[in-house]
Amino acid sequence: MTPRVLEPNYFKDETLFINDRILRDTVGARNNSAKSIRISGDCGMSTGILMRCGSIRVLGGVDRNTGVLMKGGIIVVMGHAGDFTAAEMKNGEIFVKGRAGNYACAKMRGGSVYAQKAYPLPPAKEYELNQNEKSTLIQVLGLNPIHAMMYKRYAISN
Repeated sequence: MTPRVLEPNYFKDETLFINDRILRDTVGARNNSAKSIRISGDCGMSTGILMRCGSIRVLGGVDRNTGVLMKGGIIVVMGHAGDFTAAEMKNGEIFVKGRAGNYACAKMRGGSVYAQKAYPLPPAKEYELNQNEKSTLIQVLGLNPIHAMMYKRYAISN
């Protein structure tokens, strides 16, 4: 059964497309399914909070607390992310085409954040990307190889 979705939003091939450009908080919160959400425009705060699996792709920016307490899945942000990205994150991956904000990865226990710049709190550190990670960034964010060299991985271990 296909869920009922109001236009201009729609559901197709296990993906919810949100195209109405209404600023929403907590998109994908507690997501426990392997489905995807794709947002045209920006999101408010706490995108993907407590997310367990699936994926969220935001074609704009996101406010603070993105991926907080995240336990799995993938979040892709084609703009910038606000402060406290990936705070207390346990697992999963967050890709940010711009900056990942201040206080990123605070009390992080696992997972990775990929961004041009972030200001992480310990125990997270900034790491250079290996070739596989650069290839993934090129594919996920649509970067050219030169721009991919400007990105870092923020995590608790290399």
